[in-house]
Amino acid sequence: MKNIILIIVLIGYFSTAHCQTFKGTVYDRSTDSPLNSAIVYISGTSVGTYTDTTGSFELDISKYSSMPITISLLGYNSVTLSEHSSNKRYQIYLTPKINELKEVTITAYGNENTDESRDENRVAYLKIFKHEFLGETQNGMNCEILNKNDIFFSYNPESSALEAYSLKPILIHNKALGYSITYYLDKFIYIHRTTEWGLRAKFHEQFESMTLKGNYLFKDDLLTLSESEKRKVEARRRSAYLGSRMHFFRLLYTGNLIQKGKHNIVLSDNTPVSMPFSISSNTTVSSNSLVIKKDSLSGYLKNKGELSVKYRMRPTTINIKVDSVYFEKDGYFDPVGVEFSGEMPKQRIGDLLPFEYLINQ
Repeated sequence: MKNIILIIVLIGYFSTAHCQTFKGTVYDRSTDSPLNSAIVYISGTSVGTYTDTTGSFELDISKYSSMPITISLLGYNSVTLSEHSSNKRYQIYLTPKINELKEVTITAYGNENTDESRDENRVAYLKIFKHEFLGETQNGMNCEILNKNDIFFSYNPESSALEAYSLKPILIHNKALGYSITYYLDKFIYIHRTTEWGLRAKFHEQFESMTLKGNYLFKDDLLTLSESEKRKVEARRRSAYLGSRMHFFRLLYTGNLIQKGKHNIVLSDNTPVSMPFSISSNTTVSSNSLVIKKDSLSGYLKNKGELSVKYRMRPTTINIKVDSVYFEKDGYFDPVGVEFSGEMPKQRIGDLLPFEYLINQ
């Protein structure tokens, strides 16, 4: 018997505000002094800017005016603003991570008595982290963490929980997809435990969960590659996109939903490089009410019970725990209140594409 639950929170809460320029000043919460070189950005894109020597910034967000804005800096906890306006100037305070890291370094290896055991455990923890953080796909395995020594781990044997922390952003080179990613980690918790019962432990039940919260910025490395490598990278990007959550929510926005009986819907974009998604539910589901358009950029996926989604025979279960899930034309969706299990959540950081990505037909 195996029960796997996956919870991923990659970006902050959604916003309904619309603005073109986001401006303000960033301060240290403990000293009230302005912070130089903090990065202000739209997570999941390449859109960002840095604060100047006075802590001030202005960011053009005309392409992503309704998405959350994140502010990050080395050694500080990130702040994400879900609501923002061009009619005001913001004062943003960042909290240092120093106390958090001190606590981790004191408790992380409380039961490890030798340098050798600490090194062995770190190797094991890093292996788990890379597998869960980057993913188990070929793209994930081809990612390299450039500053893995900046990642600290804490393991609690009572709860079987492994946590990861980093004062510095995690720098990732995705060789397969041709991106460099700067990832500001806020939370990583991985739990894996096995319960045994019965005569001679005949029966086993496994519980596995992973919680990931953070914000990230892309840099496209395509221009540094040869023409033959570009073609290979573009093919891998297309493969990573097809069947992904980004692909699914982009198609939901187009609204090409075709009813196939009381419990089944086909979602298609009618392009030669793609195939349709099939959506089914144990309860009656209607193509006319599953998606509600909000405006020219966004919509809502309504809660119609647990949805079974298939793309090229790869199944995913979508469990919506709120009334509806907000999503946008470019594939962004509000992750709060929605859980994925099956094929889609197997794509982790190693398979992510920026919201600027456009598939080559």
